[in-house]
Amino acid sequence: MTGRMMVTEAWDVTVADESQVHGAAAAASAAALAAGLDAADLATCELLATELATNLVRHAVGGRLLMNVSGRGAVQIVAVDRGPGIADVAASMTDDFSTGSSLGAGLGACRRGAAQFDLYSRVGQGTVVLARVGPAAAEPSGLIEVGGVITPHPDESAVGDGFGLAWETHRMTVGVVDGLGHGVEAAEARQAALELLEQQPALGSAGLLREIDEGLRVTRGAAAAIAQIDGWSRQLSFAGVGNVTGRLFRPRADQTLISRPGILGAGHGVGVAARPRLHRLVSADWIAPAVLVLHTDGITSRWDPADYPGTDHHHPAILAALIWRDALRGGDDATVVVVRTSSRNPPP
Repeated sequence: MTGRMMVTEAWDVTVADESQVHGAAAAASAAALAAGLDAADLATCELLATELATNLVRHAVGGRLLMNVSGRGAVQIVAVDRGPGIADVAASMTDDFSTGSSLGAGLGACRRGAAQFDLYSRVGQGTVVLARVGPAAAEPSGLIEVGGVITPHPDESAVGDGFGLAWETHRMTVGVVDGLGHGVEAAEARQAALELLEQQPALGSAGLLREIDEGLRVTRGAAAAIAQIDGWSRQLSFAGVGNVTGRLFRPRADQTLISRPGILGAGHGVGVAARPRLHRLVSADWIAPAVLVLHTDGITSRWDPADYPGTDHHHPAILAALIWRDALRGGDDATVVVVRTSSRNPPP
């Protein structure tokens, strides 16, 4: 299977009281329209956002709804909170379960309405609920799984971060881009970089960065990292410029993937010959169970996947949302992407 996907639009809705539930539904409607969903899926997005936001108000602490458009035809809604957690997750999925008054049939209805649904919870630490809607909501099945979240700067509607995927049967290319600054101009730089990745995924990691470096000369520039994983040869290659961090976790061998300092596209200008630029290429074995986490500098490095036991049995966006929740700086765009060996189809 081959395909392309860009995740470039985002909403981050704080949900602390009933007055914010309507705003959550409105954001879900905007996401559905941006994704090109039909009226039925748009209504599903609004219902899911309303139900999840209502649950956050009534049962959670520090609740947020994160919404992303995953290319054309898919919306991802993630509810994140800091407690109190769900003691009996299985019981919470039944239609007659409630710890208080609730709208509709609760989480059970959310699960039925979503094309993909997942829930992770720890008592005293919080819950993450993932719902994906739309005809393109299911990711390709294969040797590699990818999931992530992006959120805009708190004072902006346009998000300067984003990530893109290009996959073949056994090879996955993942690019994470952080447009310089934030707002519309940062989003323009991010979009230009991801479009170049989408157009030339056959290039290697370093080659893609060179193309992006040249292609961003008429923008304000960006930081970016490209990771490519071959599931059959079990090899990963990584190249990055700027403040996009990569961390690879394997059995008994964790590794930080180093980007070069700088800004892609900086210093070129129209009509100026592109100066040569070297990109550090890092290679590593991709041995199951392997997990790669990529994030922009809107996320601190103060997180550890060991703090989230059991997430390897959940959608990778669950771990991305937990890292986002606990390591968010709060004054910038933010992206977390999790790439891992598939729990369903491990390499031979």
